[in-house]
Amino acid sequence: MRAKTSPAAALFLAAGCCLSSAALAAGKYDGSAPLVCAVLVVHECSEWSICQPRTAIGAGLPPMIKVDVKALKIRDLEAGKSPESAIRSVDHANNKMVLNGGEAGRGWSVLVNEQTGRMSAVVAADEASFVAFGQCALP
Repeated sequence: MRAKTSPAAALFLAAGCCLSSAALAAGKYDGSAPLVCAVLVVHECSEWSICQPRTAIGAGLPPMIKVDVKALKIRDLEAGKSPESAIRSVDHANNKMVLNGGEAGRGWSVLVNEQTGRMSAVVAADEASFVAFGQCALP
C-alpha cells in the first residue's frame, strides 16, 4: 500500500530542504566573508624545552582575531590600536583555507576548515614558536 503525501506536507519538506541547503551554504568559512576567530588553546615551544600550554595573552597572541581575506588583513579585535597583519598568500585545498604572513621577524600560518570553522595556527620565531587552536564564526 502506498502512503499519500498531502500537498502541504510536500511543500513543507521542499522548504526544509531548501533551508538546509541555504544554511549549509551560509556556513562556509572560505574567506568570502570576514571571520571572527577565538584562540582557545596555545602551546609555546622552543628548541631547548618541551612545549608548554599558555593562554593566548600569556603567549603574546591575540585571543580574538578578525580575518578579512578580501582585504588581506588579520586584525587583533581586543587591542586598543587594532594592530593588523597583512595576509601575504591564500590557498584553498581539500576544504581548507590556508593563510600565510609574517612581520617583525615572525612568520605565521593559519588553517581554517571551510566546513566547520575550526582553526589551527602556527607562529614561528627564532626563540620560540606557538601552536594555537580555535574556532571561527561568521559575524
